[in-house]
Formats: sequence, structure tokens, C-alpha cells
Amino acid sequence: MKNILYIVDDHNMVRNGLKAWLEQHTDWRVPKDFASSKECFDYLRCLSELEEKLRKEIFPEIIIVDVQLIGETGFALVQQIGKKYPEIKCVMYSMFDTTGFVLQAKDSGAKGYISKVAKEEELAHCLEVVQNGGTYLEQYMAEAQNKVDSIVTVLSKQERNIFEAILQEKSNKEICDELFISPRTVENYTSRLYAKIGVKNREELLERYK
Repeated sequence: MKNILYIVDDHNMVRNGLKAWLEQHTDWRVPKDFASSKECFDYLRCLSELEEKLRKEIFPEIIIVDVQLIGETGFALVQQIGKKYPEIKCVMYSMFDTTGFVLQAKDSGAKGYISKVAKEEELAHCLEVVQNGGTYLEQYMAEAQNKVDSIVTVLSKQERNIFEAILQEKSNKEICDELFISPRTVENYTSRLYAKIGVKNREELLERYK
């Protein structure tokens, strides 16, 4: 008997492609997929009202949840599932593998985190690890931290200070007060910092390295 898995992703093509690959190449069956967290949680609530035998036949062991859904993130859904249905394990699926996203996934209760650009074999391995009671988070946390470490080596001491302050989402005024430098000096250092690490603005830096 195949294991049951659901998918929550706001892109229909992603859901269909992922479902087709899993059902063709693994022991996972995907009887339901959803475009939003509300659709998923409402369906789980309906399952709770079914007879035990029927419920077991379609109740998921794992749910793959996209980090970025339309108008929301998947983190809240993972938290809800963890509180209401602790027997379900969640794996977060995302284009982003930065430390910030992986830590949020871990804090929300996710047991796994996988990049959408990862090879299919890695996804299958992630699901196997999570199914067997393990977690698949540390790999991405280490990789994301390595990205930050490699950047820090090419920055001056003051640029590193500003880089770390931006990662903590401190404002330019807070950086001025903390480092005892003028707003113009912060702007100059920030411009050089962006040029060195190849980003255009603060938002892009946070998206890539946080």
C-alpha cells in the first residue's frame, strides 16, 4: 500500500508535475493537492469527521507546503497543522534556501526543507528521512551559512558591521547610532557593500542572504 502525501502550492503546474513524478517514481500517493492553506486546513477538518477506517485510507502522513503562497506564507499553515494534527509531518518547498527561511521553517515545526531546484532524488531522500522520524533541515542551514561566510571574507571590518546590521533588519538610523557614523557614511559603505556582493538594494540582500 502506498503512503499518502498532500501538496500545497499556489501554482497548478508545480502541483501537477510534483504529483506525477512522486506517483510514478516513489511509493507516495497524492490523492489531494491544494492552492491555499485554507483549502488544505478545511479539508483536514472534514477528514476528522469521517469514520476511522475511511479516514486512514486518505489521511496524509506528510504534507509538502510551499513557503510562498498567494497573499500568505506556508509557515502559518505548518504551525496550524502541528497543533491540530501532530501526527502529520510537514516538508517546506521553496525557491529560496536562505538561512532565514530555513530557520522559520524549523521554528514553525516543519520536519524538512527542500529547494524547488533540487534534484528529484534529493526530494525522495528528504521524504524518506522525514517519514522515518528524522529531519531534513540542517543541510540547507549549513549551505546558507556558508554563503554568508564566503561573502564576509571580502568585506572590510566596517562593511561587515553594516552587512550584519542589515541582516538584523536594522534601519540606517540605528546603524548610525550603533557604529557612531553619519548617515552619509552609512550610505557610502552600503553602496560599496552592495557592489561587492552583487545586489542592488537592501531587499535583494535580505532575500539572498538572510
